[in-house]
Amino acid sequence: MNLQRLKANWIVPVDRLPIENGLIEIVDGFITTVRATEPYEVATDLGDVAILPGLVNAHTHLEFSLVEQPFQPALPFTGWIRSLVAYRRQEFTPTSTVQRDALSAGVTEAELSGTTLLGEIATLGWGEDALPTHCPSIIAFRELIGLRPESVELQLELAEEWLARGGHSKRVTYGLSPHAPYSVFPELLQRSVELATRFDAPVAMHLAETREELEFLSDGRGPFVEMLMSFGAWPEGGLPTGRRPLDILRVLADAPRALVVHGNYLADDEIEFIAARPQMSVVFCPRTHEFFRHEPHPWRKLLAHGANVALGTDGRGSNPDLSLWKELVFLRERFPDVAPSTLLELGTLAGARALGCEHDCGTITPGKRADLIAVSLRGNGDPLEEVLTADSKIMRTFGRERLPPSRGGEHA
Repeated sequence: MNLQRLKANWIVPVDRLPIENGLIEIVDGFITTVRATEPYEVATDLGDVAILPGLVNAHTHLEFSLVEQPFQPALPFTGWIRSLVAYRRQEFTPTSTVQRDALSAGVTEAELSGTTLLGEIATLGWGEDALPTHCPSIIAFRELIGLRPESVELQLELAEEWLARGGHSKRVTYGLSPHAPYSVFPELLQRSVELATRFDAPVAMHLAETREELEFLSDGRGPFVEMLMSFGAWPEGGLPTGRRPLDILRVLADAPRALVVHGNYLADDEIEFIAARPQMSVVFCPRTHEFFRHEPHPWRKLLAHGANVALGTDGRGSNPDLSLWKELVFLRERFPDVAPSTLLELGTLAGARALGCEHDCGTITPGKRADLIAVSLRGNGDPLEEVLTADSKIMRTFGRERLPPSRGGEHA
């Protein structure tokens, strides 16, 4: 048995009030006790820090982790996509190691910035063997792209092969990501959700991301059509029109877990639809949202309706880094009226819930994994007010394989 005790000036469990001079007891990588420290109790003292649950980055694209700055132009959005596609075509050749190097670099960066669980969109060439020994737990959503009817069967074969990996992995959970309404044929979406249901796998989809996407669904016109034609991806028979994100949501709702990625332009009835279904979540990527200069995101309206809202960093193609902590600080600075406890929940428990891991992580609770971070404090006041500042730093990231080594005195 490996027993550890950690104490700090504050413990912030997220699902209950902070504990001053708190102690966490850990056995074999799982939390057994969370309480105030008793006098003269021996433990590893982390000092003037707050211990929080590890952060959850519910949506990222690690394949772009070697990109030094976001792709340009940010607008129009289809111009940004063209830059992304050009990067893929140039860098991801059959003999290139760029994608595997990016995966390794990305998970390392995420962990160093406090992430212990992340939702990754995996593309061709993604492999567990590229992951470093110590890295966040990963939910890997295989990206499915195919707007032509003849592509459906091949994509579903790849999807089934992908999900079958889940029975052989202890490090990664496998899910599916039918990419977006402008890149996935309706039959492919429907059948990928059915396949995910058969495997009890989560599904993530980019949806309601831009105004142009709404036009594409409704009228079958706009810059997406022009872009897809230039790529040779437009189906000969076209696509059904008169649609909206609600039609997509009705399909996604059949998945065991459904992540609506971005959701920047969800209508009121679509927000109500998501809020009424606990298996559905919206993943908001704040700094990516800012990069694309979108209209205000409805995340607070989603919360007011009871929807689960998680946070993500997207990828370095639209974000300067992969720090979920910086997303939280960004929101704190932009929305000072929102309680810091609410923001912390978005970056921990809500993300765990979105990825189907809320029983394993997301709060500092006995029985859960000891995925923890230590964050510097700037004073002696309310840790919830002090912890989310630009001056705060992630001092350490802990997990089952990252805990301090045992020493005899710490187990007394």
